[in-house]
Amino acid sequence: MLKVKSLNIGYNSSLLPYELNGSWKKGDIVVLLGDNGVGKSTLLKTLAGLQPPISGEVNLTTTKIGWVDSSITKGVYLSVSDFLNFGIEACEVAIANWFTRFDLAVEQDRFIEELSDGQFRKLCIIRQLLKVPKVLFLDEPTVYLDVKSKKQLVLIMKELQSECLIFCTTHDLMFAEEIKTIEISF
Repeated sequence: MLKVKSLNIGYNSSLLPYELNGSWKKGDIVVLLGDNGVGKSTLLKTLAGLQPPISGEVNLTTTKIGWVDSSITKGVYLSVSDFLNFGIEACEVAIANWFTRFDLAVEQDRFIEELSDGQFRKLCIIRQLLKVPKVLFLDEPTVYLDVKSKKQLVLIMKELQSECLIFCTTHDLMFAEEIKTIEISF
């Protein structure tokens, strides 16, 4: 599903002290751990095709990807419904299911600017899950989530494991231990 060969990532120069080689498949949950600024998010962006590699190859065999960025910029005045449906056709049953799973009780006509950062974070994750991705990239998905929500996310990721490949960056070591099947340390 995803294979890299002799991969170097970065902007002007490589952020990695070595070339990255590997392949991952549906069922893998890959956790990227490391200090700030070592290249975890850059690697995720490169794997997702959002940034070109400095050198090497990335072979992603699907275009059905979900991307949850580490930033939490609401920035636009959209309703919850408009945010969820922008550019995708989301089924109301699927939306209701994910809202229940994430214990998210917000009205669809409410503006996203009115949501707490934790509620908006859940909404960003739900939006990507509505795409039914084959590969899900999560850059610091637990930012702004409370303990209960993190536990819900762990359960959801474990269930999604049979349906897709998941890459996740995190600084939350307990969360990483609960979800990972593979770890890449920087």
